[in-house]
Amino acid sequence: MCWGVGTWAALFTLLASSFVSGDGVARNINLPSRVIVSEAFSHSDTGTTLYSSDNYLKCTSDVHVTPRTTQEVSDLIQLYTSRHRRVKIRATRRGFHSSAGFVCSGRRDSSKKEHRGVGARNGGGDDVVAVTMLLHLMNHVVDVDEERRKVTVEAGMTLLELAHVAEANAMSVPAGAFSMYANLTVGGVVMASAHGSGLGSVSSLGDLVRMVKWVNAKREVIVSDVGTERGEREVRALVGGLGLLGIATEFTFQLQENSRTMVETRKGLRDVDMVADLKRVLSLETPHVIVHWRPDFGTYKAVLLTQVGDVRGISAATPKFYPNGKRSSDTPIDNRIAGVWSELMATWEEDAAEESDSADMLNADICSLGEAMLSMSLHKDADGTPIDHGMLRTNYAMVSGDCSPKCLYNVHHMGTFTEDTEFTIKFSELEEWVQDVKTVVKTELAEVEARLSKRYGEGKVKRCMPPGYFWLRFGQGNSNLLSTSTGSENVVYVQWTHLHSAMVPNKLSKQSSIAETLEQLTLCKYKGRPHWGKNHERVFRHPNCKVMENFPTTNVVDLLELQLHHDPDKVFEPELFGHLVQKTGPGYSDLCTGHFWCYCEGDSHCPGGYACGDSPSFPEYKICKVIETYQQDAEL
Repeated sequence: MCWGVGTWAALFTLLASSFVSGDGVARNINLPSRVIVSEAFSHSDTGTTLYSSDNYLKCTSDVHVTPRTTQEVSDLIQLYTSRHRRVKIRATRRGFHSSAGFVCSGRRDSSKKEHRGVGARNGGGDDVVAVTMLLHLMNHVVDVDEERRKVTVEAGMTLLELAHVAEANAMSVPAGAFSMYANLTVGGVVMASAHGSGLGSVSSLGDLVRMVKWVNAKREVIVSDVGTERGEREVRALVGGLGLLGIATEFTFQLQENSRTMVETRKGLRDVDMVADLKRVLSLETPHVIVHWRPDFGTYKAVLLTQVGDVRGISAATPKFYPNGKRSSDTPIDNRIAGVWSELMATWEEDAAEESDSADMLNADICSLGEAMLSMSLHKDADGTPIDHGMLRTNYAMVSGDCSPKCLYNVHHMGTFTEDTEFTIKFSELEEWVQDVKTVVKTELAEVEARLSKRYGEGKVKRCMPPGYFWLRFGQGNSNLLSTSTGSENVVYVQWTHLHSAMVPNKLSKQSSIAETLEQLTLCKYKGRPHWGKNHERVFRHPNCKVMENFPTTNVVDLLELQLHHDPDKVFEPELFGHLVQKTGPGYSDLCTGHFWCYCEGDSHCPGGYACGDSPSFPEYKICKVIETYQQDAEL
């Protein structure tokens, strides 16, 4: 079936109307201090295997254990380290939200490979006992200090649960501190230095940490308080530290008085002077801005979040208050839309070289879908009403609502994956980076449009990026050793999230060469620091550009010194981090580019129908390029 532009207009009407959360009944939050157990969705977990929520990564260990207390964590570490075999222990939960292998205690595999039985496994070893600790049952409130506005919670608590706890105790997590996906755990967010958005301001839960309880490899239960010299040093190593020193079980966060946040969505903005325009907004209006950008359309959407006091007697000039409003992208969608979406994406991606009879219609449909996604509102009321300008409770202005297995961003339910890449770069280099992105996108799309013009005529078919968008979020420098924003400068979190059909798992996504170029460009030219959870192995094991060289040398030395003290046998060090320190890799194998293990050096690293060659925009980087085979009838 081929869907034309008119059909997509009708489908977008369905798409917009389907984002209704729950039954539309307004509810007040009144939660007890002990909250429910929650785990991320996962499709095929067993007693020894775990899958990432995006279904790209599989971790295999020898045993899973599920502690309920800090003492049980210590006892389990003693149990497995007292035996006369090497052991690796990593803490996570089912359906972990990461595509990087730092979460794996044992072997790490591509689940794309597994679904088609292709390729060999990476990592692991017969001489190592791999133990995975699942912390999802450790999600309780430990303490609430109402006077000092501090809360202490266990590491397995999700962000949405933390928002509920803050709300029930008349506190707010500051605007900009929350990551946007509600089902992340506080432990995962803090240890991976995940973030929200706030230029020169609070932009991460890690900024709010005042104390951490954790267990090292010696089974010592340690409480690190930033108010002491030793504790401050340890917290600097723990926040963003990937669990290299031990397993964190409790965090104390400094919150604030309950507040409200004004949200405003500005759509259809032209990107000609995007960076200059954003700098004005960030300096004159609010430091908390989220940008969704489509360089192929030349437009972007900016979401502004401005925190205000928990005011009473709101004036007429103040936007309407929506007590049940929230971020809305993680809401269920209609099965009809999921089916059509899945079919369209699979059909479009199967035609990698634009040779099908309906290439013109498919590309028009994909462009329409991309425009529809960009124009969606980021916030909605409980009855589904879009909120493009309104007042929300601060705790729900950034973080999304609860996410069922039919969420939009759980796109594997619609036969698609998200390919998600993120780096931290210096704010001072944003303008140059944006221009380089425009160059890459324009150059590579022009190549495709040239092929299409041979068939349909010059300018008859527009070629777009896959549905999704580039993100820009903002942060402040810090002194945490392995945080991606470590240093004194303000930073930008640059990210690209586009869709790829799960129905063609052994093929590269359309315009994957753009992602391959941009990843290498950002890592190498801009000394970008990859997000510890949102990138694939090929980023962390680039043949020429080494991730650890993008961090201050003294930070790495300090971290390794603390590791030597707390974990001399490297029980908690995952194999992938060892590769970073030793600057080894990549591990080349057939089809390794298609499964995100490598950037190609030869054609065998690419899937069928692709060849390894120079990027057309930055030839210093190798990419897998589609082999053009279509010929005009007149040339045959």
